[in-house]
Amino acid sequence: MLQSSLPRRSFALTALFAAFSAMGCVASSVDDDLAPGEDDEIGDVSSAITFTSDYEAYFDPPATTTFSQSYGVVGSITPPSWSWGKIELLQGRQKFRTEGYNLRTAKGRWQDTFEDSTYPLRTYFGALNQQLVDGFNLFYKNACAGTVGSTSATACPDKGPTRPEARFVLLHYGPKTALDQCDKTKAPVLLVHGAMQNANVWLRPSGDDGTGKLYPGMTQATGFVQALEAEGFCTYATTFGNFHGDNFNQAIHIANALSRIRSLTGRPKVNLVAWSKGVVAADLYMQSPALWTDWGPKYFEQLAALQSQGVPNFRKDVRTYVALSGPHLGIDLNFRHPFNPLLIYSTAENAPLGQGPVTWSYMSAVQCVTWGYADSPNDIFPNPYAYSVCENRGGTWLDYWRRIYTSNITGLDATGIPLAPKSLKTLNTEQGASASGYTFDKYNLAMWGSVDDTGKLVSAYLGQMQVAYDLRPYYPLPNRQDDPVSYDWSTLDTDETKWRDWIAIKTNYNPANVFGGAGWIMDDAGHTTCRATAYDPASACRAKHLYYDSLTAESYSLGYAQYKLMDGIGIKAVMEMGGNLIERLRARGLSTSLDYLYVLHGTSGGASGQVFEIDGMACPTCDPKGDGVLFDVSVAARDQLTQGWTSANKTAKSKQEGVPYGHLEVGVTPAVWAKMITQFKALP
Repeated sequence: MLQSSLPRRSFALTALFAAFSAMGCVASSVDDDLAPGEDDEIGDVSSAITFTSDYEAYFDPPATTTFSQSYGVVGSITPPSWSWGKIELLQGRQKFRTEGYNLRTAKGRWQDTFEDSTYPLRTYFGALNQQLVDGFNLFYKNACAGTVGSTSATACPDKGPTRPEARFVLLHYGPKTALDQCDKTKAPVLLVHGAMQNANVWLRPSGDDGTGKLYPGMTQATGFVQALEAEGFCTYATTFGNFHGDNFNQAIHIANALSRIRSLTGRPKVNLVAWSKGVVAADLYMQSPALWTDWGPKYFEQLAALQSQGVPNFRKDVRTYVALSGPHLGIDLNFRHPFNPLLIYSTAENAPLGQGPVTWSYMSAVQCVTWGYADSPNDIFPNPYAYSVCENRGGTWLDYWRRIYTSNITGLDATGIPLAPKSLKTLNTEQGASASGYTFDKYNLAMWGSVDDTGKLVSAYLGQMQVAYDLRPYYPLPNRQDDPVSYDWSTLDTDETKWRDWIAIKTNYNPANVFGGAGWIMDDAGHTTCRATAYDPASACRAKHLYYDSLTAESYSLGYAQYKLMDGIGIKAVMEMGGNLIERLRARGLSTSLDYLYVLHGTSGGASGQVFEIDGMACPTCDPKGDGVLFDVSVAARDQLTQGWTSANKTAKSKQEGVPYGHLEVGVTPAVWAKMITQFKALP
């Protein structure tokens, strides 16, 4: 699900983790005699924020006077010759759920693109990013969009080119396609990107500085677009406003883009390729959710039922559908790995990592990747791993145990309405955050969002929330206590070496007494207690420490205070807030009117240093049971997608194939492109 065309270079801090690991693990102890105290984070429930329960408040007003199953073309731009041939802005007239944004999901202008000596992203991706903002600005016409080479543009408003409203999508034309230098007797191709991506991943996966130079260390200069056009295919791609956006909204955009391409080429059907999260929106369109009748009575399922009415019924306009490593059975990656949310807490909003959602409502600041007094980029010796919500907290004993809240939602009531006893600002300023430095967008990082001061739920990750699904029945969390002596999970698991070992060392560090430890993690011997914390509310993940913080300590006994390290609302509540969409999808197949289904997925853990999902492995050298990000039960879903098809149709009209590449590679690898092109040519 989480995808990027960028190389996953190791942070310098990785060497520090390795150095700590080489010292040997710090012993942990568990005091079974101390019962956890009552949590103090929710305050007086009677003072809870009143949740906006009006469904209509969660939808944008119509583009014109009424909603309709149509779209309009706002205008177009012509990028430089090394880029796209044309970028067109489409405006849907259907009913769209309002998209949420934060500092990490807004469209980046040239001036916003991260740039330092380690990650020179602005140099190689800044101009490509600017083209996207310019495309959305065809409607807003706001000077805040900025230009390449200038950093003087003012911040854009909540509705503007960096945060486009849900009804807008960009349609990109390949360079030859824009010049009519493609074969219109062939079915054209539409490419749909995944999370943390945009259409540029299909054209310039390695970036371009405008002179043909690629991002350092990358070699693939051109993308799938050029490979398709070389074979004569008219080629198009979409860019959604929010790369973690709502899947119903994106399904509508796919339907509109298909209609636009048909009108441009005169062909009745289009080859559709969707990658990762983009697959979910494509699945939705080809399952005609407006016809579903099995929605549950809870609040968010009813909201999803209303959303489904905006998605056009499948128009039989797809010739071959390539589902490229998509989460048909959902994803629980961030729930499994505390290190993923930790990176997001600790990195800059526009950094190459840290643009995904987190799965905790709060965490103790001790977990921020900091040490001593250098816990902020504002220090004399700045710590580059504490740019964001960790800034100025977690560096010393005095603020180890202050909580950093990324959601104010503590659960759901019996009808499914979120409970939010305090504002997100109050929760954080009570824990030492600067009121003047606080913004809702900076702290609203949880997958399920927060209730804002008006009582409205705002999530920047609606699409991710909708595909959350608990995959532990298929792939249990690894229990290190049960590991055979022939290998050590800790050398494989990034959480073990980068999260747990780090916290164990930092918690035990005792500047007052070098001969005695300050505390320990209250984890089980198999190290599953803290790993499961994101799945289950009322987390059992706790630590003991000599320092007592009256704001957050649960209890104090025998010289040690007890603290909860992190907590969330649990994956069941997240699935419910996503309308239990995966349950709906897995209960039915794609339309039998689809000409051909090609399920193509990665089978490798990915390039060295890029393996994210390792819990499915039985041992370090075993089949990874997935593509490095998604488990094979979710990506290899031909049987699920062909429910309702006859056996003869399934055999004649579908196939499934694995390729020896990882999730982050399958869409940018020529050998995989060749397989898709061969399939497009195979149909009459």
